[in-house]
Amino acid sequence: MKRFIWFIIIILALYFSINLIQFGLRLARGHRIASESTPFEVKNPNAMRRMLIVGDSTGVGTGVTNPSQSIAGLIAQEYHCVDIMNLADNGAMVTDVINQIDSVHRQDFDLVLVQVGGNDILRFTPLYDLQVSTYNLLKKAQAKGRHVIFMSSGNVGNAPALFPPVTWLYTHRTLLVKNVFHDVSGELGIQYVDLFKSRREDPFLADKARYFAPDFLHPSAQGYRLWYGEMKRQTSLDQILRCID
Repeated sequence: MKRFIWFIIIILALYFSINLIQFGLRLARGHRIASESTPFEVKNPNAMRRMLIVGDSTGVGTGVTNPSQSIAGLIAQEYHCVDIMNLADNGAMVTDVINQIDSVHRQDFDLVLVQVGGNDILRFTPLYDLQVSTYNLLKKAQAKGRHVIFMSSGNVGNAPALFPPVTWLYTHRTLLVKNVFHDVSGELGIQYVDLFKSRREDPFLADKARYFAPDFLHPSAQGYRLWYGEMKRQTSLDQILRCID
């Protein structure tokens, strides 16, 4: 019996050691990808619509090979009359995005797109603190633009960079944070894009090499395209940014 217990302990130790090493390598790859990424912006002197993007690496578009493949880039491709200011920054949490909003003095944006939340999931921001900071962030966003869309990350627990039982923990954590974001957005009348998918229904897991960046944590260009489709389906983005000839 003792030999069996020691055998199980050794197997578990090997399992966690191998996965932790792999996770560390993917994190290092993610940091390299982030250092090479820049937020997509459009300076359009003839713009009919003005848009502000604030947030974390998902607002930057970390994971794509070209900034035009990010959410901001996809918007610019479809809505040619839009001027886009993008202040998103890698590693930002909700409290950091409040500072991004505060740095903007103009209040004439047609749309403020907020893309944040993944780092608050990963770093276990206390839920009450997150609720308060999210409320403050979205109220400030409303003061800057006529419309606000809030889009967080997908199910962090589904990221192939992680491994069980960590994946189970982060799936539960993602659900808790999503509920905070959904409730605060609903209270303020803000459109919230729900990207949460279970493992069984998540299209990212159907083809990981296609939809995830090489760090297996951030989306790839095709992953962001899926998110963009969800944003268009769940919000009035088209009505907000549609150009009038």
